[in-house]
Amino acid sequence: MTIHSDFFKIIKEGCGHAFTDSPPLAPDVVFIDGQVKLMKADAITTWELFYSVQFFRTVEKCFALGAHTVVLAFDNYDHVPSSKAMTQAKRAKQRVNYEFAQTSALPSRPPEDWGSAMANRTFKVRVVARVLDVTRAWFELKLKTDPQFAGRTLVLDYRGEPAVVHAAGAARGDSVQQYVASRSWGREPGCIGRGECDIKAYSWLPLARCLCIVSVDGDYLPLSLLQGHLQAGVDQGADGLAEAHEILLFRLTTQTAPAGGKRKCAVEDAESRGRRQYEFVRVGAVAAWLHAVFPSKAADPLQQFCAMVALCGCDFARNLPRLGARTLWKMRHRMQNADLSHPAQALCAVACAYHDMFVARNMVPPRVTNSVEWFGQASDELALSVYEELLSRVTRDQKVAETIRKQLWTAAASHVHSRNTCWTLQYWSLLERAPDPLSANFGYVRDSRGRTGFA
Repeated sequence: MTIHSDFFKIIKEGCGHAFTDSPPLAPDVVFIDGQVKLMKADAITTWELFYSVQFFRTVEKCFALGAHTVVLAFDNYDHVPSSKAMTQAKRAKQRVNYEFAQTSALPSRPPEDWGSAMANRTFKVRVVARVLDVTRAWFELKLKTDPQFAGRTLVLDYRGEPAVVHAAGAARGDSVQQYVASRSWGREPGCIGRGECDIKAYSWLPLARCLCIVSVDGDYLPLSLLQGHLQAGVDQGADGLAEAHEILLFRLTTQTAPAGGKRKCAVEDAESRGRRQYEFVRVGAVAAWLHAVFPSKAADPLQQFCAMVALCGCDFARNLPRLGARTLWKMRHRMQNADLSHPAQALCAVACAYHDMFVARNMVPPRVTNSVEWFGQASDELALSVYEELLSRVTRDQKVAETIRKQLWTAAASHVHSRNTCWTLQYWSLLERAPDPLSANFGYVRDSRGRTGFA
């Protein structure tokens, strides 16, 4: 799973100018999430077509945007956080088992059931290695034979130090190579390391006045909001002022309800489904809009919004029962005194949301005072008791549908969820330097078979 899709719809409805069909400015660095490009259409039945359509053409299109450097990245499974295990297991259950051993060779043609084949980690790793080899060879040939590629640089970011491919003596390529040589790309003690493409993208932000990220993964929205905000406070120009780093997302077009709420006719729906459409999202414009419309007295509005995104469910946290993106968004004014990145405060905020939904509108539970001071002093014990009292009241209320009463989590499960949210915010903020999710009480546990799950 990824973040709740309604968050993109909410933003587009309120900040439509941030969404454009063409890039609002030319990116100088483009980051391609290679994991997404591994999923091909059924019509691609040969390896040659697979490499050409999924990777060569994508790289060429990214350079055509005006970039001097394109980064093609893949997940390093050695460092994907263990808290991703639940999502991976859920996806694997939806596929037929595809047999492929460590000693097996890639078949002469892509398997017909490509989805099941991609669910086999050994097969996927072998395909990634082949893609990297053929893409490098293709780009090196382009450097020798196509004058348009003379000043271009391709970076292959997979395991360890990224490989930089460029023409000898090219100034841009040399500067990218120097940047790579100046950084430590290994795993630091106590940290998760560079695993997912989601966090690798921002390693290249210091090189770019404008970084464009090519991916359909919704996680790049909260990541980009947080990283764009954090990076502005780190990088300074010669005059001592913070340098701006623009971030663009290139993703599937977000469909919103047309004016008047009228649905498209069946023909229009069929046409839109038949052709995939993409758009650019200017993250800086979204950030400015959120600062204006997202009230928060306890934390920065961008952090508060991203905590709300995680609270609604993502790869590292389950979906809250009965509380979706639009419901929480409507309640954002009621939650402005709570820091949603803090487990106890988040649990109290959830209790307040349920109280508003099922007990009394525009009121908080009896033991809660809706102030920054009260939420800031709330302990885990107090938060648990507030939620337990609220849950007891709702489950005894026969006016609330039985299905709803059964869906609501226990106080312990909700507290675990708030801790999952806390770790997710650290992951989105600290990237590869985030703590191991099992290193502290972040709401994850490892069973006797070594599998990670929710506590």
